[in-house]
Amino acid sequence: MKDFINLKVYPYKKMTVFNAAFDSLSDMQMYLLSEPKVNSRIFQKQHSKMNKPEFPEDTYNNAVDYLIGGYDIDFNVTLSLQREFEKTVSIQNTARKKERAMAGSHPNVPAFVAGEPKAMYRLSRLPEKKFVTIWFNLAYSVQTGKQAVANRGVLTLSLIKLLEANGIGVDLKVFSSCYNRAEVFNSEVRLKSPSEPINLKKCYYPMCSVMFLRRIVLRIMESMEFREDNWYPYYGRPLREDQFRSIFGIPSSDIVISSPAQMGIDGGDINEDSKRFFKKIDLDRYIKLAKVI
Repeated sequence: MKDFINLKVYPYKKMTVFNAAFDSLSDMQMYLLSEPKVNSRIFQKQHSKMNKPEFPEDTYNNAVDYLIGGYDIDFNVTLSLQREFEKTVSIQNTARKKERAMAGSHPNVPAFVAGEPKAMYRLSRLPEKKFVTIWFNLAYSVQTGKQAVANRGVLTLSLIKLLEANGIGVDLKVFSSCYNRAEVFNSEVRLKSPSEPINLKKCYYPMCSVMFLRRIVLRIMESMEFREDNWYPYYGRPLREDQFRSIFGIPSSDIVISSPAQMGIDGGDINEDSKRFFKKIDLDRYIKLAKVI
């Protein structure tokens, strides 16, 4: 039988790390459908399953179904926001140029008639394919507004499209990392490999919905064999970016998308949010971005 979760528990300095990795959302769903045992000594109540009358659709069972069935609440609104934002952005691409050569796809007639050796045209070579890994942190404070979460998701999805339009393949992983005293927890799932085109519908649920963190990630945490009592009721404190990079060996070449607040996103005008967002990740390291006035 396949292990749907790749769980590694290991020491790091004076801490114990619980790293729960999933290859796909379907593996995550299958793990949760197996009803993993709850660490009831720590988690006296399951916050992952507590219902909220003001959000009738926000139930644990629905959250698990959405992992495969898809989550489309406000999807069209978010997609419209992304399209409007991308109208304001242009990319300074270097187009492939035609150059004369001895062999190519079509002839240079005047050169051929003149008997010149380079009588064919060919396209200049593409630069070597580059790759980058994007780590998208699901965690944020309880004060974070819904629109700030949506703006961060939209900007990240647009970032991926910008990078890939410039020949940079993206490996996209979403994660949630937190700690409590001497224990560290991390849950991660790959949403896209460098060879895959981006699937906006698949990415939308974990990246733009508060439900994914509140239901899915918390339920995975409840199945961990933690020993520190204080995981309940607040489920730990989020790791800072520098802590995450250090503990999990994330190289400086990888992009880490932190909480909306840390990325300068307040949920207001997405164009203003984008300026702070792209500055934070130092986009010029990867591509040149020009704003259309």
